Amino acid sequence: MASKMGKTVWLVCCLALALHQPEVHAFGRGAPDSACLSMLPGHGTDAQSSPSPYSIVLAPIENGNGRRLVNVTITSQGNADFAGFIIQARPENSDNPVGTFEVRQEGAKAHTCGSGLKNSVTHTDKNPKRKVELIWEAPADYDGHVIFNASVVRDYSTFWTGIKSAPLLVRRTATGVEYETSSKKPTTRIPYQTTISSTQRPVNPQSENQVSHPIFEGCNSIKGCFGWPSNCVASKSCRVLVTYMFKGSAYEFELFADDRVWAAAAFSDDKIMGDDSVMECAYEEDKGEVNTYVSWNDSPNPGKGNHRVESDLTVLEKSYKDKQLYCRFSKPRVSTIEGVTFDLDKHYHLFIAAGTDFKGNRLGYHQSERDLTAEKISLADIQAAKGASKILVHLHGAFMVAAWIGAASIGILLARYFKKTWVGSQLCGKDQWFAWHRVFMIFTWCLTVAGFVIIFIEIGGWSSADNPHAILGCITTGLAFIQPFMAALRPAPNTPKRPLFNWLHWLVGNLAHIFGIVSIFFAVLLPRAELPEWMNWILVGFVAFHVFMHFIFSVGFSILITSCVTLIIIF
Repeated sequence: MASKMGKTVWLVCCLALALHQPEVHAFGRGAPDSACLSMLPGHGTDAQSSPSPYSIVLAPIENGNGRRLVNVTITSQGNADFAGFIIQARPENSDNPVGTFEVRQEGAKAHTCGSGLKNSVTHTDKNPKRKVELIWEAPADYDGHVIFNASVVRDYSTFWTGIKSAPLLVRRTATGVEYETSSKKPTTRIPYQTTISSTQRPVNPQSENQVSHPIFEGCNSIKGCFGWPSNCVASKSCRVLVTYMFKGSAYEFELFADDRVWAAAAFSDDKIMGDDSVMECAYEEDKGEVNTYVSWNDSPNPGKGNHRVESDLTVLEKSYKDKQLYCRFSKPRVSTIEGVTFDLDKHYHLFIAAGTDFKGNRLGYHQSERDLTAEKISLADIQAAKGASKILVHLHGAFMVAAWIGAASIGILLARYFKKTWVGSQLCGKDQWFAWHRVFMIFTWCLTVAGFVIIFIEIGGWSSADNPHAILGCITTGLAFIQPFMAALRPAPNTPKRPLFNWLHWLVGNLAHIFGIVSIFFAVLLPRAELPEWMNWILVGFVAFHVFMHFIFSVGFSILITSCVTLIIIF
């Protein structure tokens, strides 16, 4: 009986908990999809019939660079905080949202309702808000009135709907947007407010003394931006830059390069160039004009360049002034190149590059001016894209330099010139020269193998570029890898096969050293290494120093041998 009573109490408690959870169903992360048309939060209660303490304030953005932009603010009157909201811009006689929103603060996110993209905005948390600031862009092909319609939630059971702005007249004029406030007032149960400010804040304000290309205006606020070198967008110092935004039924891009004659951006499913759709902006000096192209980055030999295909770009603006290259164009959301379909609504890695020469009708090879996004990005999201981490590339380079310029060079000198001289003391039961030779060679082996593995992890496969660095590196690693195993199998001294081992050990070690140094020379030419050209002179200096040390030790060793022979003759 007690057991049955316990089960009954347990069931009643569970039922009570299941029924008593009104706050759990509050949409703390935003309005549900069902609110796209009804604008209702779906809390199971009726909207307030009293005048709303919230209003929509509109203000033009005068420096929109030809784009039709509007500042939209949901604000409260007095101390009336709110927790949630949804807002749309709708044509006067339609419930279908139009335009594109950009969120400028935390606690809100763009939301897509029906066709279009990011045509609504809702909250992301239930934290109290006093106002929300947004940017709305009119569709490229839109001409007519729109009314901003919002619902605002104070708490779970208290909310207002039908909060509307005055009609906004969108025309293709010099300023892009006209406001009409004296007629066609909206039918609404709440008061509204329309404000037109003559002194608007720039979307991305900058100092009057700061001089930069206009392309940087609005970066990561009204358009996405990705540039090289890393973190250059904030300082407006990019040598190469691509911007992107969704506009109407297409995507709009800008390409910029400083002191370069071409700039390009590519969409890729992976982090390796090849089988990619490329957009080009090029200043062709022989023609004296700037042109845009679409090309296909060939695979499996991306290092051999691109071949151009039929362009689907619509050029909006282009220029080459003071060695600054600039193109602005639009591209359809979906395109097919070489049988591969690219849907820009999906996520892609974005490559950027720039260069100073051409190969016929193809772009020339870029040097260090290139980068790619660390992750696949959505071109519809306005956010700061981060470049891929180069830590593995840097580790690979550091390991190989330490191995072949440092440890291997010292180890070879010890074995060649100290074998007969540094024998008066021992370390771990071995002559000092041999003990230290072995230490440096172990360092060389470990660093080489680690660097070899690291770069394959970073590249994700074999590099097919024309540069022979990869094949030389593999030869170096192979020779270095077998050296300790050869040493472990060396014959005993004074046996017939010992001279053969000595020559093979010497040959493999020196070949590995030579291939390693030559491979480092070719690494300077790799864009991924991002090394300056003067690095070659540092390498030349090392080679000269290494040869000089061989000469000094050889002369010293010869003098020592001569002295010993003289002493033997005397005595």
